[in-house]
Amino acid sequence: MLVLVRWFGLLLTIWSLQGGATPAYVTSGDGVEQQFHAYRSRLAEFRTSLRVLVAEGAPDLLEALADAPPRAVVYGYQILPSIVNATPGGSSVSVSSFTYSWPTTEVYVDGESEKLARAAAGLERVRTALAGRRRLLVALVDEYRALVHDQRTVEQYIQYNRFWQQAIAEDRPRFDQLTALYNSMVSGDPDSVRAIRDVLANPDVPPFVEAELSVDLVVLHVPLYTDIEDTDFLERAEEAIEQMWQAADSARTYRVEVELRQVVASELYGQDAAPGYGDHIDIKAHAARFPPDGAVLTTGAETTHAFVGGHVALGPGEVSARTIAHEFGHLLGFRDGYIRGYRDLGTDGFEIMELTSVFDDIMSAPREGDVQVAHFELILEALGVR
Repeated sequence: MLVLVRWFGLLLTIWSLQGGATPAYVTSGDGVEQQFHAYRSRLAEFRTSLRVLVAEGAPDLLEALADAPPRAVVYGYQILPSIVNATPGGSSVSVSSFTYSWPTTEVYVDGESEKLARAAAGLERVRTALAGRRRLLVALVDEYRALVHDQRTVEQYIQYNRFWQQAIAEDRPRFDQLTALYNSMVSGDPDSVRAIRDVLANPDVPPFVEAELSVDLVVLHVPLYTDIEDTDFLERAEEAIEQMWQAADSARTYRVEVELRQVVASELYGQDAAPGYGDHIDIKAHAARFPPDGAVLTTGAETTHAFVGGHVALGPGEVSARTIAHEFGHLLGFRDGYIRGYRDLGTDGFEIMELTSVFDDIMSAPREGDVQVAHFELILEALGVR
């Protein structure tokens, strides 16, 4: 028996080394997501019970309960985000840092579960109250709406963790470098600021970007292939990019013109089976099917992201016009001006450490930053034109 146990242990070790074992960041995430799904079901049950009491005691409050708890976020091919208005620019703080991990997300889920338990106890007080029932119902309706808002936030944390933990696992050397830079930034090392400027100041501008220059105007022409079928969405995305990617100084005005080139999936796949609506696809392999003489805008990602000089893959949910402009900046060759490092948490996966630096440009502060003249000048320098 001992020999069998040792052989079994050896086989498990070999299987793990060969990639057969499920990575820790996946199993940890699956566990947290299962807890979250159970919580979401309890929140839906709470809303049903609350609606019954509100209909009986304060029917005018029913409209406030019209929104059911959001269903699980579904991602896949041709599933698009909604575009919301950009936040005002120039409002970023000097330095801000955020950390994400599965243990932290689990704490959020536990906290929401405790809030829901207290709200559920409030239902019992309403049922037994002899007076003041309306006041109790108003408070519970407010609590429910807050829980729904928080549910969306936790859902975003889960999506973010899924994407970036996989990215770290697939490219540890690159994230090791970023982690070293993150630690340097936190310690206040002045060389780290210089390093970030060096990264931002050397965009890998792809050859399909063309510059049209006159005395007082610079226009960057960018061909953008897309297989997105929703023309209304494409119009909004194009408008967001062209409105955000503008700048001017005393001598020149700078702007971007996007040349949308729509293609259909069947053309990209030829004899191969093309993906259908909602299918989960290999984003990199899919993007590689597009013609090489332009950037790519496509769908199917869990969370919206981009590859420098290559493609933007859209996920579900909401994106601001400024976020779209930030991702488009990657297509022009810019890397992120903020730093994303990590800590290995063993069986809990990774802790993702994100640091937004002192810069207020669109590539360093995608929520608040703006496109600046410097972006255009750096592109012109990379293209060898002035």
